[in-house]
Amino acid sequence: MTVHNNETSGGDPADDNSMVPGARQSHRASMLLRRAKLVCQSGEYLTLIRDVSEGGISLGFLHDVPPEPRVLLQLANDTTYPVERVWTEKRQAGYRFGCCVNLSEFLAEQAPGGSRPIRLNVSGTVRVQDGQQVLDARLLDISCEGAKIACAGAIRTRGLLTFELPGLPPQLAQVHWREAGRYGLGFQHPLDSEELALCALGLQPFDRHRSRGFARLLAKARAA
Repeated sequence: MTVHNNETSGGDPADDNSMVPGARQSHRASMLLRRAKLVCQSGEYLTLIRDVSEGGISLGFLHDVPPEPRVLLQLANDTTYPVERVWTEKRQAGYRFGCCVNLSEFLAEQAPGGSRPIRLNVSGTVRVQDGQQVLDARLLDISCEGAKIACAGAIRTRGLLTFELPGLPPQLAQVHWREAGRYGLGFQHPLDSEELALCALGLQPFDRHRSRGFARLLAKARAA
């Protein structure tokens, strides 16, 4: 995981036209709504990158904008940037980077082993139906493509099973890997972005306590 610290300011938002809705700037690039996640004290939320410049970034959401002004933006390759909100509209917000950003690297978003889906580290109780067996499991993370769960019981690794999580319709899934009571599941039909975003918000209300993920990434950012 790469964490960029906030020792170097991304600049005054007043001097960065990318932070103003509708503004134009030569060093600004459209991201075509690429998925990323915003790591807040209350949890992790799916966001869609609208455009980005060296000084700031415009994000779209499929629910209300998270209210915390200083948060962490994490890309699919785990690169993490501290950001500070400077404007907000309905389901959109502009953030100033708290560090220097290499725009070419940001746009390339290279990751070892190729592209990866955005995984939200979200806790929840999952019910897995494996043939005639029904088991309760703990959700560890979830993406549009699948989920990682922990289960004390043995789940068969062949064939389809039913995955039930509050906020989602039941999903057909298949075990892709198993290790020490943890299972990686792939959904037969991937979730769309809105389904994932609203499910994550339902499991992580904005007014809840600080999440471990935020504290861990914040500590890495401060130490970097």
